[in-house]
Amino acid sequence: MKRIISLCVFTLIVGAAFSQVEFDYVRKRAQAIKFTEVDTAVRKKPSYYSFHGKNLLTVSQVSYSNSWESGGVPSITLRGASNLVYVYNKNLIYFQSIFDGAYAMAWEEENSAVKKEDRFSFTNTFGLRTSKKSPLYYITMIDLKSQFAPGYQSATDKTIISRLFSPAYLTMSLGISYKHKDELSVTLAPVSGRFVFVLDTAIANRGLYEVKYGERVKTDMGCYASVIYTKNFLKILSFNTKLEMFSNYKDEPLNIDVDWEHKLGFKITSYLTAEFYVRMVYKDKSRFPELLADGTTVLRGPRLQVNESFNIGLTYAF
Repeated sequence: MKRIISLCVFTLIVGAAFSQVEFDYVRKRAQAIKFTEVDTAVRKKPSYYSFHGKNLLTVSQVSYSNSWESGGVPSITLRGASNLVYVYNKNLIYFQSIFDGAYAMAWEEENSAVKKEDRFSFTNTFGLRTSKKSPLYYITMIDLKSQFAPGYQSATDKTIISRLFSPAYLTMSLGISYKHKDELSVTLAPVSGRFVFVLDTAIANRGLYEVKYGERVKTDMGCYASVIYTKNFLKILSFNTKLEMFSNYKDEPLNIDVDWEHKLGFKITSYLTAEFYVRMVYKDKSRFPELLADGTTVLRGPRLQVNESFNIGLTYAF
């Protein structure tokens, strides 16, 4: 009988010991799992959206003494540029909004203030992914391009030929887009409407921007296509190119309008960068005034337009 009682007591003691060990193990395991879940939640927050940008400010100054034999015009040039990008990407939904603009003025001794660069574009794209892992999106896009301030015929001829929304180009498109990571985007929109606005009466009556005399808006239906490629090299070089094309279904669809820009950036320090910018534009229906020897002005046909700049200055990126 004593042996049976001793065996029962021993069994209870061992069972209690194992129960305590098991309880401690379960308690510690639960704490570890809870800590891991909280830690993972803190470290891996959902990144459905991003907002980043780059702002550039440059100043250049040139001066000459009265004895400078080759001559020259003293000047001060101030240029500002901004690129802001907002992206939302969750499940099948994609939205991107981009603002890109630049403005430069030069103050010269003889011609006072002269505009050197003036442009801005505002692009919004809404996409619906065809499947969860597919790089293809059904997209709708709205793109607006114009300039900030009045532009003149030349430094000596102060005839105004452009100002805010005179002209402005608004493109609305439906199509499909292919995206590869954050580097490559190819868009084809066979259903696109392009609107050319010239809200200033005097500018519209000159017939420079495709709008007929007495009208303020020109509407075209056509096909829009774009290719955007962005690449960073060695953390100090960045390259971006954007090619846009538009074919007008109603008027000579094989004569395609082209807008192609390139940006090459060099990171010198954290806040000092250099940027080389080139933009080439060809619009089939554009007309350019030419002053003849007898003092009359005639409108000539389309030609390649080129805008190039090289700038070194302060940059704030985020």
